[in-house]
Order: sequence, then structure tokens, then C-alpha cells
Amino acid sequence: MFKSIATSALTLALTATPAFSQDSRSDEIARAQADKAQQLKPNVATGTEKTLAWLEGHFTDPSTVHTTFGGLYPSSGFAPGLAMRQAFGPARLNAGAAYSVRAYKSVYATLAFPALLDEKLDVQTHVRWIDATQVPFYGIGNETTKDDRVNYGLKGLDSGGSVALKPTRWFAIGGGLSFLQIEDRGGEGSDPSIDTIVDTGVPGIFTDTNYRDATAFARIDWRESPGYTRRGGLYSLTLHDMKDRDNPLSFRRVDAEVQQFLPLLNEHWVLAVRGLVQTTDVDDNDVVPYYRLPTLGGAKRHRGYADFRFQDRHMMLLSGEYRWLPSRVLDMALFVDAGKVTADRRDLDFNDLKTAYGIGFRIHGPTFTPLRFDIAHGKEGFRFHITGGVAY
Repeated sequence: MFKSIATSALTLALTATPAFSQDSRSDEIARAQADKAQQLKPNVATGTEKTLAWLEGHFTDPSTVHTTFGGLYPSSGFAPGLAMRQAFGPARLNAGAAYSVRAYKSVYATLAFPALLDEKLDVQTHVRWIDATQVPFYGIGNETTKDDRVNYGLKGLDSGGSVALKPTRWFAIGGGLSFLQIEDRGGEGSDPSIDTIVDTGVPGIFTDTNYRDATAFARIDWRESPGYTRRGGLYSLTLHDMKDRDNPLSFRRVDAEVQQFLPLLNEHWVLAVRGLVQTTDVDDNDVVPYYRLPTLGGAKRHRGYADFRFQDRHMMLLSGEYRWLPSRVLDMALFVDAGKVTADRRDLDFNDLKTAYGIGFRIHGPTFTPLRFDIAHGKEGFRFHITGGVAY
């Protein structure tokens, strides 16, 4: 009997131990969860995030006065300015002026009706005056050297408007009409003026032009925002018919652009690619003036080279970026830019491309990019670009 009691006690102990251990483990987990719950804090925005949120609200406010720091004209350098926006019912008025460290000047105004007919019709009007004092010119062609640089001055008045029909949020088709008065002159700055090469056959040099620019365009745009996106794409085609009423400088130009953004692993990485082609066409005895030729180079047109580094009748640019997100307000990117200019359209191929590689840093909000810093290296050394807005 004693043996039977001992056996029963042992059996009870063996069967009770796992249950006791399980209860203890459950209690431990419950206590840990309770402790963690007491330590949880709300997701509070950092100082940088608060600043970007304020900037985004400020720069998207339809009625405000704000400062600007760039975008005057390629090669203008740092260009502080003052601008204002005002909403009048369906109308949006924008106006501003800027002056750069290189004495470039600009004054502009736009009046837009972006959401007519239940956001199916977008009407835009604009007027802009610009005075650029030292625009670089390196000659025409894909094999010019940076030592060939000269500067020229350019004054222009551009006024006109456009109408876009938007049957859906992501598709638009329309056209526009603008009038441009352009005057080129000798340049300022430390580099020689274009006057020194006036006898070398530069097309349209020192010839004032009065253009009527008739445009037609179609685009598919399903990016999250033109100012910052991690997914979507842009496919755009624009036709320009530039008629000069006084000189044999009329031409036609086609701009075709593709952008694609592919998010990876919950948008922690993004592959971004871009292709841009500009091609011109003229009638007999007409030429494209040198200051209206397609160009390659600069923060948006090939980061491995200076603004306006290459110019010719036709241009092609290919760009790729591998972007990653170290924080909610900072993107970094490894990128490659490759492109060329040609005198003949059939030479727009993958031979003799000007290629550069680099790394970029971008401070951004949900829909805009106030600061971008890119470092690129190509055959002419390192190029540094500090600007606002997206690379593409």
C-alpha cells in the first residue's frame, strides 16, 4: 500500500510540474507586457520633422508671402527672392522677383485656374522677364572642351497661357501659346565674352528674336507628388512650333520624357529611372539659335557637368538612382547619369555617352523636397550641386 501511495504522489508531482511551469511563464509574459505598456510613449515628431511639416504647410498655403532661394535660371548661382500666393475663389495668383549673386534678375507672375469643371480643366497664364548676365557657352557639339567657355548675356520676356483637359487624375492633354522676345548680348564675369568668337559661325548670335511658341502636350502622371514620390511614373510628350517673325530662326522641337519609380521592401528602397530626349527640326535656310539649342549638364540635366556644358540640335539623357531611407525626412541615393548631344538625330544612340556617377542627400517632406545635395564624378572631375527640388 505504501508503494501504491508513493507511486500516486510521484505521478501527481510529474503531471503538476508542467502546468505550474506554464502558469509561471504566462504570469511572466503578462508582467512583461504590463511593464512595457507603462513605458510606451506616443510617436512624437522630431524637431526636423516639425520644421519640414511647417515648411510644407507654408509652401502649399494658397495665400501667403514667402522667400525663395533658387530657380531663377540655370547658372545664376544663389538667388534669393520674395514671392507671394493669393487665392481668389477658383483662381490662384503667384508673383515674385529674385536677384542672384551673379546679378541675374527675374520678375514673374502667373494666374491659374487649376480645378475648373470639377477638376477636369486646368487653365494657366504667365508672364516672366529675365536678365541673365553670364550664361556659359562652350561651343556646339559633344566634343567641346571646358576651356572653350565664353559667357553671354540674355534678356527675355515670355508671356502666354495653356489649357489642359484632365479626364482622370493621372492623364492630361492640351496645348498652349506663348510669345517670347529674346535679346542676346556680350557676357559678364571672369570668362571671356562671346564677342571674342563672333566670327566662328555661332548660329543666331546677336540677333533679336520674336517667337510665337505653339505647343501641344500629353502626359500620364501617376506619381504621388511632383515634389517627392516613392512610386508611380511620368510619361510626357510635348511638341513646340517656334516661329520667329523677323529672322530665319524658326524651328520645331519635340520633348519626350519617361520617369519610373519602383518601391522595394515597404518603400525602404526605391529604384528610380529617367529617360529624356529633345530633338529639333528646321525648314530649309532656317537654323536653331545657339541659346535655344537642347542642352546637357547641370543639377537636372546631367550632374557630372556644368550647366549648358554641351549643346546641339538633339539631346539624350539617361539617369538611374538607387535610393534608400535612413530616416523619415532624409533620402540618400547612388546615381548614374549618361547622355550626349548630336547634330544628327540618327546619332542618338548609346555610343560616346558622357557618364558620371555620384551620391546624393535629400531633405524632404511628404510632397516636397526643399534641399538636395548631389556629388558627381565624371571625366571633368567632381561636380557639387546644392539646390532645391527633386532630381527628377
